[in-house]
Amino acid sequence: MKSLWSVLKLAGRAAVWRGTSDPRLVGLPSLLMWTIALAALRVAFQFVAAGPGSGFNPYGLNAVVAWVAVEVAVAALFVQPAARTTALSAMFALSILAELAINAVKLGLTQVPSFAAADALWRERAAPSAIFAVMSLWWIGAMVTVLRSFAPHQRLPVLGRVAALWVALVAISALVPHAPVFLARDFDIRSANLWETLLAKLGAPAKQKSGTPREMASFEQSQASLLQAEVAGLAPPTKGATNVYAIGIAGWADQDVFLKELDGGLAAIGGILPIRGRSLRLVNHRETLESAPLANQRNFAAAVHAIGEVMNKDGDVLVLLMTSHGEPTGFGLRLPSEVITELTPQEVAATLNDEGIKNRVVIVSACYAGVFVPPLQNDDTIVLTAADATHTSFGCAPERDWTYFGDAFFRQSVRPGRDFQHAFDNARVLIQGWELMDRSTPSNPQAHFGPALVAKLAPFFQSEQAAGR
Repeated sequence: MKSLWSVLKLAGRAAVWRGTSDPRLVGLPSLLMWTIALAALRVAFQFVAAGPGSGFNPYGLNAVVAWVAVEVAVAALFVQPAARTTALSAMFALSILAELAINAVKLGLTQVPSFAAADALWRERAAPSAIFAVMSLWWIGAMVTVLRSFAPHQRLPVLGRVAALWVALVAISALVPHAPVFLARDFDIRSANLWETLLAKLGAPAKQKSGTPREMASFEQSQASLLQAEVAGLAPPTKGATNVYAIGIAGWADQDVFLKELDGGLAAIGGILPIRGRSLRLVNHRETLESAPLANQRNFAAAVHAIGEVMNKDGDVLVLLMTSHGEPTGFGLRLPSEVITELTPQEVAATLNDEGIKNRVVIVSACYAGVFVPPLQNDDTIVLTAADATHTSFGCAPERDWTYFGDAFFRQSVRPGRDFQHAFDNARVLIQGWELMDRSTPSNPQAHFGPALVAKLAPFFQSEQAAGR
């Protein structure tokens, strides 16, 4: 506590450019504590800035630690050895004060009403530049005060050293690659740091096939035509029969296990229900950019509407198969452009309800997928999920062809003549056994079987049973 108080006293007086005579020296534990405090504050501000529905990025933690570690290493070169840990502790305490003040000013600016067209320019450019200039001058003065507390007879040498330190820290902030710990729904990797920004602007045309921003913009513009092509390929409905349509979503661009599970799952469903020629796929993967529309909220709503235009909304059935990572708030969508967002259970339910599609089979293979059950369950809906609302599911490694749920349900349980309830029960037993062997926390797959839809689909399974005899 004494070391904490001594650093606070040193930094507090320096904050108003007042020196401290004969300051108490502190050791490495104090420097480590202040370093952790600054890193934690930065992470907290990132969380607030990301807003609700943000995604956790573990690489961001590495970036924060690396960023602070480089700051310590570089700043140590500008501070005399005898007082190094104390001066660096005070520097981080001042940085904490600076970041609190900057964010408070930014918050205050958001509360100021807009009265003129020039207001946007002021908020986006002039105000941040003014804040940076003022805080830089304040910080240089405060650090000069800190260093002069250990060498009161030095003036110009200290000022030059602190000015050089400030330039070095600004360079670190720009040049050291970093990414936030919490990603907003509209996070764009192209703005994450200086390197990503330069790559987006200066990327060579030869690299565009790897998914450069220019290419992604082109593909996003072509989404309507890709979706229209899929809709145009739908087989016409059969009059007097229950037609079954399907929408498949592979949501996470970085892992092909979801694309493979989507294709395998649709093939398995096609073995028990007549969805051949009546399926749409929405896929986030670089290999399908030219052949399949992206899996995003807009295309999902458009696909549901397109099938709704073709089907008998009261008599036909829609199967919605979704496979990706999941969060407690919904179904993860990572686009090839690295933008991360999600489909919430409420969005899925509202889209289906607004389109008036009555009979739905919704299968969600993702962590925390149980959150989809309450908003969707009714007499005319079957909902199958890979986990409950509070647990993860397993098996989404890149080298796999299926997740645990996909393997157990689609590959090993879906069979002609076996209805969804029996297939799900069989899959759940398999998953429980695999998780027991792995000593994993149970995922607890969930299901709701709307009795009206169960009865409506029964003839499909009964005919398969009869054919097998």
